Amino acid sequence: SNTDLTRHLRLSLGGRLDAVSTTSDAGVGPLSDTHAIVTPKVGLLYHLHRYADLYATVSRGFRQADGVIEDPSVGFITAWAYETGIKADVKGINADIALFRMDVSAEQPFDPVTLLPSAGGASRRQGIELGLHARAGRWVLLHGSWTFNDARYLDFITPDGDTLTGRSVFNTSKYVGAVAATVGPAAGNWSVTGSMNAVGPYAPFDEPGVELPAYGLVHLSAYLRLRSVALELGIRNLFDHKYPELRAGGFVSPGSPRTIYTTVRYRWS
Repeated sequence: SNTDLTRHLRLSLGGRLDAVSTTSDAGVGPLSDTHAIVTPKVGLLYHLHRYADLYATVSRGFRQADGVIEDPSVGFITAWAYETGIKADVKGINADIALFRMDVSAEQPFDPVTLLPSAGGASRRQGIELGLHARAGRWVLLHGSWTFNDARYLDFITPDGDTLTGRSVFNTSKYVGAVAATVGPAAGNWSVTGSMNAVGPYAPFDEPGVELPAYGLVHLSAYLRLRSVALELGIRNLFDHKYPELRAGGFVSPGSPRTIYTTVRYRWS
């Protein structure tokens, strides 16, 4: 439901009631259990004249934990999410900034190597998000988005007995971001784009006390349209930077090296 409380203030209310019944025969006889959960959502939006909006939301979400086939009594993983921020649109510049926090119960880390989950305690993620979309004159278009995230376990003991309380959540970077600049006419017949994405330090799965360093990748691409034919040529990881796409429990999967790609599209008319 959405309703305007005043000319500038809007209230939104919502919610769900979910009930899940699971029956399983894992080899020791039939097992069954039922879980129900209520997930509300409340939001406020305030219009500041015609250039910006202030907003705040509170919501609850959930997902089914892994392992219910063996044990249907395993409950939901739940999270309370809080966010407030401002969105502005002034003379071709769209910008937004938001503060967020998410409190997770029954945290369940997932090992990307063994593909097995492990049950644990609570965690908290909080930080700030920034976004920008702006046209600098007739020829340059700028994009950018960054998230700074402080993610820590509040109460967590691993199956091996390691206490992770107060430590960083596995495989969650302290920041991620991307910036891009596109040069070309507004008509869009051709363009050249340079971009960079960055990944901040993070703790790899099942390696307590280890923190991988930050890294950044640079990419280039060019686009050209000639009547019914559209051509695109790009280079990803321009400087052939070596980085881990995945690291967990001492295993490392390397990231993609410098890659050249091309795309040809033909439009039938």
